[in-house]
Amino acid sequence: MIEVVSEPADLTSWKGSDPPYYLELFGETSPTIDASFAEVLPPTATAAQSVSATPIYEYWWTIGHPGQRPEHHHLFQKPSSIWDNLDEEAAHVFLYFPINSGWRIKELVATVKYLSPTQNQKTLSEKAGEDWKQIAPVLADAGSVSQMLSPIPVVGAGAAAAAPLLSALSKLQIGTVPSTAPGFSWYVDKVTTAGVAGRGVMQGVMWSIPKQMFESLGGRLTGSLAVSFIQSHQQGTKGAGPKPASLYGHATVNSGGNKYRLPSASNAFVELELSPQLPPQGPVKPTSSGKVTKATSPGTKASKKATVVAR
Repeated sequence: MIEVVSEPADLTSWKGSDPPYYLELFGETSPTIDASFAEVLPPTATAAQSVSATPIYEYWWTIGHPGQRPEHHHLFQKPSSIWDNLDEEAAHVFLYFPINSGWRIKELVATVKYLSPTQNQKTLSEKAGEDWKQIAPVLADAGSVSQMLSPIPVVGAGAAAAAPLLSALSKLQIGTVPSTAPGFSWYVDKVTTAGVAGRGVMQGVMWSIPKQMFESLGGRLTGSLAVSFIQSHQQGTKGAGPKPASLYGHATVNSGGNKYRLPSASNAFVELELSPQLPPQGPVKPTSSGKVTKATSPGTKASKKATVVAR
């Protein structure tokens, strides 16, 4: 299920000021763990069909604000003055995942979204087209290589597995603001927080959002992070498998040398509780050819493609 959390927690009471913006996090709260993440290729794989799918999940953040231009907000609504004096590096958004709950995530693709056409559509389209020209040959090569190598045991299976994964990840780039467009040079960093009581060390991603995005993309900015979930156990300790733990988020808007943080309290976060699940396991049974396979759970169907699950 896709669930949502926000700051303020009750957005029906938000008036556009104090705080001057709101922050939302949303995504799938019961993702499936990729139990074979560390396997470059399953040791018994001899054909593409034996390579299982990699579940990929997308988690979104949204900054909502009254907007800079008069047409962005209600006639009688007076937006906060922070939008008149934004720093060039206008905002930072942070998402953190735990590492001590029997699971971790692997970051795959970060995005910032826009709705076409925008005020700067020509610039964004030109840069997006240039970026796509660089991606397209890679996708084409992955598909052609998998077909060429498919008769070769093991090697063909690996190539076939890579092709749908690359295709799935490339779809996430549709509607993404190209970071090479003038004035839209957003970027991401990998970040870490020190451990505190009851939470421990967390690892995550920070988005840096330029001023131009607030001016040109309206009063709602949305970004996302595509991840896969992997099982993780601290060596030398007793564990009971994956446990529920939270995805943490916070944001800062930078204006006139001041930082406006949400949530405003130091070391406070918006929390989306996640409960990663191990994939269903069925009894081992022989096939008609004598090979041993695992039966899928009732109502499930094996997939040969990597899929973006929570979009």
